[in-house]
Amino acid sequence: MPKILQNARETILKEGYILLEEKGYNNFSMRELANRCEIGLGTVYNYFDNKMSLVIEIFNTTWIEIIEELRSIKDKDIKLEEKIKFIYKSLEKFLKYHKEVFFHITKEEMVVKAEKTNSDKCTKYDVMEELYVIVDEIIEVHKDNKDITINMETRKLTSFLISNMITLSMKNTEYTIDDFLYMLVNKL
Repeated sequence: MPKILQNARETILKEGYILLEEKGYNNFSMRELANRCEIGLGTVYNYFDNKMSLVIEIFNTTWIEIIEELRSIKDKDIKLEEKIKFIYKSLEKFLKYHKEVFFHITKEEMVVKAEKTNSDKCTKYDVMEELYVIVDEIIEVHKDNKDITINMETRKLTSFLISNMITLSMKNTEYTIDDFLYMLVNKL
């Protein structure tokens, strides 16, 4: 008689998160996930069409948690550098386990946006938009306080900050977040 699993979806997501952290996206196996959950592979596919749909759900849940953390920092009465460092540490922690999926999803979004310019289809959820809005708001507060004096559009500055934080979090550069903050503070 097959095992009846209460809250199968939640169990799959929980074990999937652990497996994703351990193995990464490329080595993530739906069969191994089913074994860990002690359910049949077909049961996993009853809840998720494929590996990517499962991993995107895990990604989105974790990303929402990160965004909530970042919302809490924007109104705190701390220096701009501390806020940027907090955002960086959150991104770094997130990307440590979700880098492959993050780049797959954001690359896919760029393709959808490019196609959108030639049609009037609905756009799909933009993963980065909430992060951009939070950083925009932080920049505006610090522009108002005269902590930022550079004459640059807020969204351009946001894009510059986020893209550099993502690059630094990949650890493929000789620079650190402290180097970046030093350059930033001395130029802003």
